[in-house]
Amino acid sequence: MKKLLLFIPLAILMAVVAFLTVPLLNKDALSPTEDWQDKPIPEFVGKNLLDPHARLTNNSLPQEPYILNVWASWCTWCIKEFPILLKLKAQGVPIVGLTYSDQPADAREALGRWGNPFALVIDDYERGFLIQTLKVSSAPSSYLVDKHGIVRYQQKGYNPDFEKDFLPRLDALRNEK
Repeated sequence: MKKLLLFIPLAILMAVVAFLTVPLLNKDALSPTEDWQDKPIPEFVGKNLLDPHARLTNNSLPQEPYILNVWASWCTWCIKEFPILLKLKAQGVPIVGLTYSDQPADAREALGRWGNPFALVIDDYERGFLIQTLKVSSAPSSYLVDKHGIVRYQQKGYNPDFEKDFLPRLDALRNEK
């Protein structure tokens, strides 16, 4: 009986670990505070990564459906996602980049190394306003935004099926009147 009691702490530990990890298995899980679906992209003023003297606002964003992609030069999953984004750019998909806790020089160097899939890149390093407002907790994160600036779909983390998930939704938005 005493030997059986020794396994109780192990059983409790295993239950706690299972309780904490099971929600992480759902790649589409978003906490309610991170869910931007059907909400507008927040009003912002930010720096243009590729032209630090230029300011970007909501008026700088595409007036057609586009993807907002949060990325960082230090993010290994972002590196894996870049070839997909470059392919989408070659197909005419407008993609806006948003840096995530990334030194501007490092971000520019990464674009030179991996290629630049973005129509424009918002440098959010100094203020972190958009990252904080969108409650981004990891990179990559992507948002599909309609022509009115409303988030219609979002995804956290790397997804090897990114193109399959986003293109049909993007096409549907392009066909909306």
